[in-house]
Amino acid sequence: MRFVSARQAWHDAFDGSAAAFDYEAMGNRSTITSKARRGRKLIIRGEVQGEANQVICRIDAPRVSGVETVVGKGSGGRVMDSCEKGIIQSVVAKLRQSDPLAYCWGMAAYAPPAKRFKERAALLQYLMSEFDKWEEPHPREKVGQLALFCITASALRDVNGRPIDLGHARTILGCDKKRWDGEWVKIWKRLQRRLDPLPARALGPVSHVVQEYKGRLNAAC
Repeated sequence: MRFVSARQAWHDAFDGSAAAFDYEAMGNRSTITSKARRGRKLIIRGEVQGEANQVICRIDAPRVSGVETVVGKGSGGRVMDSCEKGIIQSVVAKLRQSDPLAYCWGMAAYAPPAKRFKERAALLQYLMSEFDKWEEPHPREKVGQLALFCITASALRDVNGRPIDLGHARTILGCDKKRWDGEWVKIWKRLQRRLDPLPARALGPVSHVVQEYKGRLNAAC
């Protein structure tokens, strides 16, 4: 795998058949199983619920299949690749215990698309639980849509440097700029502030390992 950056290392560590889905950790999910050429293709869907079990919004995982394969003994390069993935996965596992929100952000933003579903749902639940504390009159379904927009837009900004398009947020809510400025911009800012610290918290431990690993490789050359 590549040790170009912490983001790239996180992605590569969970890329491939060796990094399995954790279906038991998914709540309120359904799976559709169909035969593929070499294994089972799984499409995951789920719902995020609020008070009184009403559905805030539904999230479809990207239709990227996880295919189960049997991997035999391979070359030294394959063994090395697995060891390197294991190093990063170990760091991420420790982060999952010490800082679950940072872990969820890292998986939602940096892992391959098929691995992101339950962590995105966990971030959405977190934002909605924060919204509940504010005692605002805004409809929960609309706030859920705005929160999901915040997660997606923030991840794109973190990974690709793409600016957040508030015009798209207004389209999602079905409001014009005047209504956005009067009713919604405060909610968006409060949701956004909950997400802003997470990239640094997620990348810190992985970045330390990546830099150390790159230093050892350079020293060996």
